[in-house]
Amino acid sequence: MGHLVRAASLAMLGISIASASAAAAVLVVRSSGPSAKAFPAGKALTDSQSISLKANDMLVLLDSRGTRTLRGPGTFSASASAAASGSAISAVTAQNNNRRVRIQAVRGGPTGATRGRNVWQADLARSGTVCVASPADLGLYRAGASGEADAIVKDETSGKSSAVHFEPGQSIASWPDDLPVASGGKFRVTGVGSTPTMLEIRMLSPVPAGLEGMAQSFIRNDCQAQLDVLIDTFTSPSAS
Repeated sequence: MGHLVRAASLAMLGISIASASAAAAVLVVRSSGPSAKAFPAGKALTDSQSISLKANDMLVLLDSRGTRTLRGPGTFSASASAAASGSAISAVTAQNNNRRVRIQAVRGGPTGATRGRNVWQADLARSGTVCVASPADLGLYRAGASGEADAIVKDETSGKSSAVHFEPGQSIASWPDDLPVASGGKFRVTGVGSTPTMLEIRMLSPVPAGLEGMAQSFIRNDCQAQLDVLIDTFTSPSAS
């Protein structure tokens, strides 16, 4: 009998933990204003949580349905109201996808800064950490694609360099095959933009599942440019 009671207790505990995990379904991915310290990027909220914001506060929340922007003053529910389409989520997060992908409108489409992007592409205009799920899926993105250009990617450890050619109108290219990618690797990129870009690689293992898991990994590893792509792709109208 004691064994049965313990087994039942453990089962109920498992259900409670699973329920609590499922309830923490909303993630703060961007915040500013007087309440920013109370809602830092990466903070998990329950779906039913009430959020009180002051004047000049701004929060961007993300869940499995997309993102929502809250602007104070006011009191809001953490839950979102619409679902992101599976095709759009796949387009922005899929691996083996460094071609010129177009993202369909989702809850109010991309604002323009990251239109047509995939989160596994390093932005050549922004220095910082680049999260990589698979080296074979790492791409390079340039914003100005009116003319042709050659980006020179240099491994700061080995000193080896490789050229990546962009045709006129081409904004996305694959990472050079002859430059190995590993966690902690640092690369200097020149030839695209007025100043060099420094990229530091951070390998993700295991690969995060879902929008929330991916956003949390980007926040934890300081992959801000990729987080911005994720947020911008699933931006919805503001709630104020």
